[in-house]
Amino acid sequence: MKWPRPALRLRRPDKSDPPLEVEVALIRDWRKLLVVEGATEGVDIQDWQADLTSKPLRFWEEGWHALPAPPAPTTPKLIPVMTTGQGMGAMELAQTYFHRWNCQENSIRDWLIPLNLDTNHGYAKKQVVNSELAKRQGVLEGREHRLEHLAQLSRARLANLRDQDHQLEAQAHTYEQQWMELSERLIPFEVAGQTEERDYFPLKARQLAADWEVRQRKTRLEKNATRRLRILNKCEGYCRELRQVLRQQEDLEAQARDMYELDQAKDQLMTLFKVGLANVGMWVRDQYFGESYQHCGWQRLLPFFKLGGWVTTTASEVQLEFCAFNNRALVRDLEEVCRKVNDGAVLLPDGRRLVVAVGKRLRTCLHAAPLANTG
Repeated sequence: MKWPRPALRLRRPDKSDPPLEVEVALIRDWRKLLVVEGATEGVDIQDWQADLTSKPLRFWEEGWHALPAPPAPTTPKLIPVMTTGQGMGAMELAQTYFHRWNCQENSIRDWLIPLNLDTNHGYAKKQVVNSELAKRQGVLEGREHRLEHLAQLSRARLANLRDQDHQLEAQAHTYEQQWMELSERLIPFEVAGQTEERDYFPLKARQLAADWEVRQRKTRLEKNATRRLRILNKCEGYCRELRQVLRQQEDLEAQARDMYELDQAKDQLMTLFKVGLANVGMWVRDQYFGESYQHCGWQRLLPFFKLGGWVTTTASEVQLEFCAFNNRALVRDLEEVCRKVNDGAVLLPDGRRLVVAVGKRLRTCLHAAPLANTG
C-alpha cells in the first residue's frame, strides 16, 4: 500500500467554482497479478533454454521432453482510491474502501429483517466443471498436441536428412577413390604425351564421370544442409512455443477455482414474494400514511398492520373497523390513514368498496380476534 500523495486539485466544469480537493491512495491487490510490461524486451530469443541444464538442450533429438517456460515477472494490480476527506491515512482509507458494500444502505433488507424474512429459503449446490476453464484448457491442450506433433515431424525429417547425408558422403568418398585411381592410371599417358592413344579415352571418360558424381553428391549435401538448417529452426520454434504453452497451462491451473451449480428455485420464488411484500408495504406507506412516515421502515409500520378489529361485508362494501391504539398520536395517524383510504374510494378485486374506520380502544377488545368477519 502506498501512502496518499498531497491533495490534488481537480477542476470543475464551471470555472467559477472552486477546484475540488481530493486525496488518492494506491492499494496493491495481490489477488490480481499483472505481467510486468517490457520485462521480456531486450531478451534474446535464442535464450529460451537458458533456464535448462545442459542435458535437455538437444531439442532436435528423439526423446526430448519439454519443460514449462519460467514464469514472467508479475506485479500486483494497483487500485486507486480517491476521497474528498482530508487527513485520512492510507490504511483507514483502504479499510473504508473494502467495507463499502457492508456500509451501504439496503432498504429492502431493512424491511425484511423485522419479519425474519432476510434468509435463504432452501438452496443446494453441487460442484460442476468450470466450463470457461475447461474451454481454455482444451485450447491449450490442442496447441500442445499440435506443437508436439510438428516438432516430432521435424525431428523425423532431420533424421532422414542425416541418413541421406551419410549415404551421400559414403558415395562421394567412393567416387573420389575411383577418381584418384583413374588419375594415377592417366598420369603416364599425359606425361608421355600419349593423350591420343586409344586406351586413354575410356579412362578419361570414367574419370570425368567419377568427378561429375562427386560434384552431384556435394551439391545435394549442400542443399540438405540448407534444408536441415531451415527444419532445425522450425523445430526450435515449435519447442520454444511448446514451453510457453506449458507455462500457460500451469498458470491457468494455478488460477483455477472450484465452481458450483446452485439450485435456488425455491429461494428465487420466495424472494419474489418477499420483494412483493416489501413493495406493497412501501406503496401503502407512500399512498395513505402522513409525511412523517414517508421514509420509515417496516418496524414503525408493523403496529398498524398487526391491529385487530372486525370485518363487516355487504353487497357493495367491505367495512373494516380497527381497534384504536392507546396512544393518542397513533390514533390520530390511524384516523388520517382511514380518511385517505375512504377518500380514495379503494375498490377490492370483486368490485366492492373498502371502507375503514377507527373503533374502540385496544383494552376494550383484547379478547376480539384480529379482523373478525361479522358479515
